Amino acid sequence: MSDERLEVFLARLLVDEKARARFLANPRSVAEEFGLDSDLFGEVDRLGLELAAESCAAKRVRRSQRTVRT
Repeated sequence: MSDERLEVFLARLLVDEKARARFLANPRSVAEEFGLDSDLFGEVDRLGLELAAESCAAKRVRRSQRTVRT
């Protein structure tokens, strides 16, 4: 498995609510769809993933607000 493929997958989970919901419903299956080793995703920190996604969303909002002000 390439590190780049894993990074793209994780980034997608953080920014795409539908992909994240599908992943949380069936982590192994969704990981396999992305060509990743499903064994890596047997146990998922669901709360941690949701908190990280919320944090990313808040950062995007703050950045867009700064861009609008300048």
